[in-house]
Amino acid sequence: MKDEAAHNDQDVARPTVRLEPCRYRWRDLDQHDAALLWTELIEWAQWLRRRYQLGSRVPACWYRHEPVVEELTALMAAHTAAYWCDPDTVDLPREDMTAWHTQWLWPTIERLTRISDFSGCRPHHCRYHAHPQPVHAGVQDYLDEQLASWPPRSAAPEPGR
Repeated sequence: MKDEAAHNDQDVARPTVRLEPCRYRWRDLDQHDAALLWTELIEWAQWLRRRYQLGSRVPACWYRHEPVVEELTALMAAHTAAYWCDPDTVDLPREDMTAWHTQWLWPTIERLTRISDFSGCRPHHCRYHAHPQPVHAGVQDYLDEQLASWPPRSAAPEPGR
């Protein structure tokens, strides 16, 4: 029975899904799209800092702290998803706005203090420095060893099987 189930799984056509990086994925942006996202993020972060009085928790040099840029970009994307809607639903109540505050905003603000050290930053001086994160020299040998133990990709099933 187990072999029959495995055989049947092979006969099921798997749909091909093409995924593309969203516009908020920094590492895939070209210069033009990065400039657009920076402009949007800086404007949004200024609004966020002012609206929620986050000056000490998100200092003025936030944009120099790479992990903070990633976190605030994700937070901005979540804010967009919560506060923007189809024209047909503009007047409907939305619980996702509350969820944005409880599930995204405040946990992200708390996390910022753990992922980036703002303690040395001052209004006109930022002490953030990105440090290289080396990969252990044996990573390729380890990967080769691990992959050697996996079965190779099987050929396409024969017609009628």
